[in-house]
Amino acid sequence: MRLSRSVLLAPVPGRTQVLLVQPLTGQVALVGAADADALSRGVLPAALPEETLREARFVVDTDDEDRALLAEAWADFAAEAAQTPTQLVVVPTFGCNLRCTYCYQEVFDPEARGLVAPAVIDALFAFVDRFHADASPRPYLTLFGGEPLVDTPAHHDMLARYLEGARARGLSVATVTNGYDLEAFVPALAAAAAKEVQVTIDGPAAIHDARRPHGSGRGTFERIVRGVDALVAAKVPVNLRVVADRDNLPSLPALARLAEEHGWLDLPEARFKTQVGRNYELFGCASRQRRGALFDLLELWAEWARLAEAEPLLRRFHRPRFHGARHLAEKGEFPVPSFDACPAAKKEWAFAPDGGLYGCTATVGNPRYRLGSFHPELRLDEAAIRERAGTDPLR
Repeated sequence: MRLSRSVLLAPVPGRTQVLLVQPLTGQVALVGAADADALSRGVLPAALPEETLREARFVVDTDDEDRALLAEAWADFAAEAAQTPTQLVVVPTFGCNLRCTYCYQEVFDPEARGLVAPAVIDALFAFVDRFHADASPRPYLTLFGGEPLVDTPAHHDMLARYLEGARARGLSVATVTNGYDLEAFVPALAAAAAKEVQVTIDGPAAIHDARRPHGSGRGTFERIVRGVDALVAAKVPVNLRVVADRDNLPSLPALARLAEEHGWLDLPEARFKTQVGRNYELFGCASRQRRGALFDLLELWAEWARLAEAEPLLRRFHRPRFHGARHLAEKGEFPVPSFDACPAAKKEWAFAPDGGLYGCTATVGNPRYRLGSFHPELRLDEAAIRERAGTDPLR
């Protein structure tokens, strides 16, 4: 008898206990540190029932048992992944009206900041017709950037073209926007029954405006809040995002109070949800991004938990998944294990305004990660696509 190779031992801070986690079966147990140490050495502690350990598959006798368990979990993951819609990330422009301090796209070629041409939009839908015509569940478009929603006639025309092309093919449309000109686009998004609109607010006005100023230098907070209110009034689902680091995390209780005052926290999750994303260096630090202000992933959520203890309203504002712990608390078991941390070229594709084809939001526009083109001609770099699509935690 020995621990399964998939079992994780996680010491609980401040306690003499250890979480025993078997992600392949979704089972978790809290055991004493001495018992956990004994299990790690292949010794069955007298205090732990062997039958329970075997039933939860914390322990196995052979490598064959481990391989069978892995194969069963992989099949469950594959079945769930097959029911996950593919996200088609569309970048109409890399241009932006804000100058955020941590923008990873600031190094992109300034000549690539123009607006997508109608012919490129047509080519995007030709790609959809060729590769996703019969896909079930239906894929969905996500308008990304740069900034896709700038209040100009050309941007309104561009949005109308994407919305109409999606409607004709039974695709829903999500939008990622900085929110500065959002109010002007709410009627069109509401009429199209937008899947959701993601808007970033990094804290109360002074904090947000310092981090996400307009290109002119003026603040953006008040206009963005009005845009979120307009979405709520139009019943368009809102995904409110915060980019968090040491500089703004302490101010998030004030943002939570604003959300409460505006009635956002009283809405069901289907109409208003939040996400907290870690500020990090994607291709290297941006010119105004302070490396010393950045959390690693564990630090961020440890600090969030401490802050939420002192400021309980944060628990209404955002409920972190904590990498499966929220699911464990709500359902009594861990979620189906994920064998894929990267959806690129599998459940996500990204389309640049120059016709370039990429795997995801993080890489789109970076020539190093180009996977081919969809305009002016369709060219797929099959070797690069295989490399992206072949990634999984076992390789």
